[in-house]
Amino acid sequence: MKDKLDITLRVADTKLELTINPKEELLLRNVANEVNRVYAEYSKRFTDSTPQEVLAKVTVLFAKGYLNLAEQTRQTDEFLGQFEADLDKMLIGESAKS
Repeated sequence: MKDKLDITLRVADTKLELTINPKEELLLRNVANEVNRVYAEYSKRFTDSTPQEVLAKVTVLFAKGYLNLAEQTRQTDEFLGQFEADLDKMLIGESAKS
């Protein structure tokens, strides 16, 4: 199997030629499709905006989603860490009683 794969994606009005890990191809094609879907929706919604402004708005939307998920992941990790610590205390406490 080839280590790298050359693909071409079209995002908005821009052609992107990328060299990627073959395992990433489906993900990147899905990303491009989703960006293009939102770009088309925003182009209809924001008719007074330039294509660059529309793409900037799409970028902000996706960055916001990414940062929200990153924060949720951080909070979940923090919760699970505390849960594990509490559980360890309970189990150690039960072992001491035995």
